[in-house]
Amino acid sequence: MLDLITRRRLLVFLFAIFFVILSVLFFGRAIPSISRRTPLKLEIEQPVSECYLTESIDVIGICEKCTSYQRRSKANGCLPTGYRELVLCTKSNIKTNRSCQMPVYIQKQHFWLFEVMMIIVGLIAIFSAQSRQKILDKQMVEKIKKQIGESDE
Repeated sequence: MLDLITRRRLLVFLFAIFFVILSVLFFGRAIPSISRRTPLKLEIEQPVSECYLTESIDVIGICEKCTSYQRRSKANGCLPTGYRELVLCTKSNIKTNRSCQMPVYIQKQHFWLFEVMMIIVGLIAIFSAQSRQKILDKQMVEKIKKQIGESDE
């Protein structure tokens, strides 16, 4: 298997990967993405207030992921973790967003995705090692047969 990978092929492959990565980065910045989402609405619903630090609160909205636009525009509550929830300060009666941790179910999904990927990588490694070992065993048997054939003559 490694006999098929020459230095020239390896260099061409690495150059191609490098070219693809640079192309993706270049075109990703050059072509602005067209967002289908509605822009961030800065209304009374989202005042910049940190009343939740000093007052008791009621959580109105669930913890949800901020959009890329909200993260880029540094919307209230999105910057620290990338997730935010809508809260109501009880004394001042102000609705505001605060940062929240990534929900547990998303962490579980990421964990299991990682585990599945590692199992797949492990199986590929096992398969490639076994196939390479078979090739080497066949080469060794052929070499021994050749040596035995030469010694008989």
